[in-house]
Amino acid sequence: MAVQTTYNATIDTARAGAIADMRGSTLISRTVEDAALAFGVPVSQGTNDEGCHLTKAGDNDIIGISVRERSLKADADSWAQYESARIMSKGAIWAVVTDAGGVVAGDPVWVALATGAFSNADAGGGGSLKINGRWETSAANGALAVIAFNTEVPAVAGA
Repeated sequence: MAVQTTYNATIDTARAGAIADMRGSTLISRTVEDAALAFGVPVSQGTNDEGCHLTKAGDNDIIGISVRERSLKADADSWAQYESARIMSKGAIWAVVTDAGGVVAGDPVWVALATGAFSNADAGGGGSLKINGRWETSAANGALAVIAFNTEVPAVAGA
């Protein structure tokens, strides 16, 4: 039997898809239709009932954000195809900022349909959805920040 012999002095503050705090959340289960579904990404209704996929061009709403699962393999950063993924439809979750200028607490939350990336601005050309939520913490591009949101209220398409 393997025994752990080294330990980090500190743990990560957060990881993409980690539940941010103890406020009321709504979690649902959906079957992953993509080859894999990363943690902390926007998720839309799949082709099948109770199915889901990474939000992409052509989607007009998101059902939630994929939640990190600690019981998967230690190196897993995604749900595999056909697994039952946990999706947060309401609550607070850590996500990667993908806006060149970063985000500031209180900014709106936009999802770029071409990439499934989160930012604080509309990508324009009808290529974004504004979800009912806000950035709870500030962060630079590529860093993690908390999104507080409620996808039970429909998203609004961008310009």
